[in-house]
Amino acid sequence: MGFLRKLEARTARAGSSLCLGLDPQPDQFPPGLSHDAAGLEKFGRLLLESTTPYAAAVKANLAFFEAFGSEGLRVLERLRAHLPPDIPFIADAKRGDIGSTAERHVIALIDALGADAVTVNPYLGRDALEPFLTRRGIFVYLLCRTSNPSAAEVQELDVGGMPLYLRIAQLAQSWAGERPNVGLVVGATAPADLARAREVAPSMPFLVPGAGRQRGDVEAVMAYGPATAQPASLRRGGALLVNVSRAIADAARTDDEDPGRALAIAASDWSARFRC
Repeated sequence: MGFLRKLEARTARAGSSLCLGLDPQPDQFPPGLSHDAAGLEKFGRLLLESTTPYAAAVKANLAFFEAFGSEGLRVLERLRAHLPPDIPFIADAKRGDIGSTAERHVIALIDALGADAVTVNPYLGRDALEPFLTRRGIFVYLLCRTSNPSAAEVQELDVGGMPLYLRIAQLAQSWAGERPNVGLVVGATAPADLARAREVAPSMPFLVPGAGRQRGDVEAVMAYGPATAQPASLRRGGALLVNVSRAIADAARTDDEDPGRALAIAASDWSARFRC
């Protein structure tokens, strides 16, 4: 099953466009867990078991596992294997390099880790993206307008009469007919830019970070995030995914007796904001 069909089925089951961000940090671990790879794995399992019933997808940020060295990566592999098979898994690696390197990225993220989708930096141009775009069954989210505070320093530079992020959206939309496995990362923290990106790319699936601890505009996400022109496979929720990481994971420290319950409540609350 392709990523979008898998996402459509899971979104219908969850009734929400919530994407659970798997970005565990030691200061989020419940009391009693060690701040090492063993604690990372225990917290990761608790997080998945408590929250995935409310999620349309799971996105793991590789840096939070790489920080623990090789054992951290093995933890991620085990957590990936632990994930229910009907839940799409996104490897948030933000890769992007020359073709031969990109080919190895594909093997690492898809063959070894088992990702259904990946995040990729489009700065090197299309030839660096081709190993991802031509891989059957894999979906590619291109960084477009990111959610960090200084994103505009580069992403809003004028390129031929339009900001760079809109040029990325325009290129991606032009590739959609030939490469239907491409979408965009557009942050909730820049609602006007989110709206403009949707105008330029009406059929692109969007992955939207920044709605949680970064205090992005939830109303704008639900207004402009869903695709406005789409095939049947994107009908449910417009292939919109809204990522929430810390705002859910931090809940584990609010209930010392039952952190899993606190995580489930947080996930349920966020899921309700992105009903579709």
